[in-house]
Amino acid sequence: MKAPFSSCNNKPGLSPSGFAARKQQALVLLLAQQLADAQFRRADPQSSERLWQEVANLDIAAERITALLYGGHDVQDRATLLALDDAWLQEQTKAPLRRWSLQRLHLGAPRRPMRAAASRA
Repeated sequence: MKAPFSSCNNKPGLSPSGFAARKQQALVLLLAQQLADAQFRRADPQSSERLWQEVANLDIAAERITALLYGGHDVQDRATLLALDDAWLQEQTKAPLRRWSLQRLHLGAPRRPMRAAASRA
């Protein structure tokens, strides 16, 4: 599979951080396309595992890749993948992560001490 045309080439006014974001996005799109090929077309578990490991090593959110893989669009259509990824990134920046904990679930009530298993018997 040859490398796709980069969408981050020489855009006027593109800051270094914006360039890095576009470069990472190009990598995300390429990984999603390669994963779709390995998982869906070739059913190759070794290649699929290697690519998922690369996603983890690059510290790319697995949810970002799965949104592209299971977005219901052709993964070979780069423009559609780009639009899906932009939408996913915007959703992540506006929606704070919800982290549930027992403290919040129980409205900050203190926890009861744990009883030893021997005292129950």
